[in-house]
Amino acid sequence: MNWTEILFSVVGVILTALASWAVAKLTALIDSKVKDGKAKGFLNTALSIITDVVKQTYQTYVESLKAEGKFDASAQKVALEKAVNAIKGLLSEKVQSYISENYGDTEKWITTQVESAIYSLKNATPTTTE
Repeated sequence: MNWTEILFSVVGVILTALASWAVAKLTALIDSKVKDGKAKGFLNTALSIITDVVKQTYQTYVESLKAEGKFDASAQKVALEKAVNAIKGLLSEKVQSYISENYGDTEKWITTQVESAIYSLKNATPTTTE
């Protein structure tokens, strides 16, 4: 095993931990801002699916391309498309309807949330809990 493979393994473990931390923070933020229980459920479900798909896309697509030095702007677009399509396939019609009625274009909202999840994962610094 060379240093690149070790580095990518370590980064994968760290990103998984950061993703879990980011989902917890997003859920807490939604719980504090949204008072309607049904809306909270829809948003928490959507964000959980989005975060899971982002992690899955990273594990199955992005990580291997990065290891080969082939993750470029074109591959980034493909990764985003794969993630958005997977998310749309996993979100129930009720959740998609809620998003559409309250936020407009569902695909744009999903894309924004994917980009936000990626940003959060890249820039998250976990804190210790007591």
